[in-house]
Amino acid sequence: MNIREVAKLAGVSVATVSRVINNSDKVKPLTREHVQQVMQEYNFIPSATARDLSFQRSKVVAVVVPDLKNPFFYGLIEGITKVAEKNGYQVLIFNTNENPDKEYSALTAIRERNVAGILITAAGVKDEKTGRILTEYQSEGTPVVLIDRYIEGGDSLDIVVADNESGSYKAVCELVRQGHERIAIIAGEKDYSPVYERELGYRRALLENGIRIRQMYIAYGNQMADESYKCMKRLMSLKKPPTAVFCGNNMMSLGALRYLIENNMRAGEDIAVFGFDDITVLNHVGIPLSVVDRSEREMGMKAMEQLLYRMKHSGIERTKISVPTRLILRGTEKVKQ
Repeated sequence: MNIREVAKLAGVSVATVSRVINNSDKVKPLTREHVQQVMQEYNFIPSATARDLSFQRSKVVAVVVPDLKNPFFYGLIEGITKVAEKNGYQVLIFNTNENPDKEYSALTAIRERNVAGILITAAGVKDEKTGRILTEYQSEGTPVVLIDRYIEGGDSLDIVVADNESGSYKAVCELVRQGHERIAIIAGEKDYSPVYERELGYRRALLENGIRIRQMYIAYGNQMADESYKCMKRLMSLKKPPTAVFCGNNMMSLGALRYLIENNMRAGEDIAVFGFDDITVLNHVGIPLSVVDRSEREMGMKAMEQLLYRMKHSGIERTKISVPTRLILRGTEKVKQ
């Protein structure tokens, strides 16, 4: 029997077994006792290699994202990879398709890889399994940095976020400045912190500009283009449809634009459209979209830098890093008179 077999039987990482063997204080008492029971049951005698393994830090970091089809995560991974490679680390990517069960499976599989750290945009933000396993990793000495979304039970974990509320507030204020009052929002699932924060910014902008919030102009989707298409269809079917729509992310912007194109309508002419997150490819096909822009590449870089810092400073308090947003106005915030 070897150390990897012990880890598999105990349901922990190879690094955790090695820390138990080396009497590290980074292992929870219950975990230590469980691993020791497995070793005793199977008469496992640690070798010198096993004793040294905990000091041989892996040069691989795991990156868990919910939707690789979303251009935001390509930019994010680009930023992560740039900093990782500069510091001699490789990146192992897991895609969960916004499925908490797939996410849990990925996080379980990561235990077999003895990674140096984990960067994650969680799908299971309300799933206690995700929060539990991530905090276990952190307590066992594998640092974790959240990106973009808070998770339930993850209050001790570092996080890199965008200034979502301020970004959406500025966008909706710009729509008001252009003369719009019937302003709708296509939001995502309420459980996700960016969705909640962007809706807060939308509501604050309307209230501060003396515009009544009307529930019929708030449409909830699921971060995906197909659902946003349905939301846009419902909004435009209202007796008094909105004159402007703020879309809560880039995929939802694509769904809304697809509805307009199929119905011979143009953003910036027939209706104003404002998105969150830039979609570079639209500029190449003649559909410039006004957006709230944040640098996903910068977010990835900062997340990887924080992970490297956490590897060396495990005892410090949790860190929150906020990346600013800016408006890019390309004309779709207006409607031709």
